[in-house]
Amino acid sequence: MKLSKRSLAIWTFVLAGAVLHGGTARASDLAYDVIFTDYRDGSTLQWLANKGFEAQRDAGDSDKVVLSHTGTALVLETKDHAAGLVLSQVHVDRYSTIRIKWGVDVFPAGASYAKDIRSESIMVYVFFGTEKISSGHFLVPDSPYFIGLYLCDSDPVGQEFQGRYFKAGGRYICIDRAPKGQEIVTDFPVSEVFMQVFGQSHALPITGLGVGIDTENSKGDGAAKSFIREIELLQ
Repeated sequence: MKLSKRSLAIWTFVLAGAVLHGGTARASDLAYDVIFTDYRDGSTLQWLANKGFEAQRDAGDSDKVVLSHTGTALVLETKDHAAGLVLSQVHVDRYSTIRIKWGVDVFPAGASYAKDIRSESIMVYVFFGTEKISSGHFLVPDSPYFIGLYLCDSDPVGQEFQGRYFKAGGRYICIDRAPKGQEIVTDFPVSEVFMQVFGQSHALPITGLGVGIDTENSKGDGAAKSFIREIELLQ
């Protein structure tokens, strides 16, 4: 697929971020940190709630979306067509890069934003500012600007995609390829890409972070599985 000039620019930013791939942040660089390695026992949803994450869509229905823990990472799994999201409100003014430690065990069958099959094993959502941008449909609540960052096995890395809704304020970007079952560390220049994608002169504060899984539009049985260990925002 031929990339647009803007997608090529985003790809350049992705490559720039990849220079830091797997790097270690200094304490002075760390603006915000979410770790998913401190689970001890009890309900996974309660543990997430204690971290400030609220279950949305099917995330509270264990018959559709299973949230569990390995002892070192949060695990997201669907065994049927479903979508789950856990969302936390934050406020981070100064940042440049997001670093995610994550991986995929099972990709949804046929998932590809490039082929208009909008499903993924894992998506990290980053919300910007507080202004509500139109969803484009009166039944779908408006939302602040957001970028959904996901791992893929076939989509072009670094290309932006629009969804069915939120065409004015939302974008989806595969930011890394993920060998199945292996944890990878991905750095992404989220501040620069936000300004590039939405034509802004400066990056708005990050006001929300989410982690989701979505197999509603996938082929096959809707099964998928992924894991995440940490999200860092670096200055």
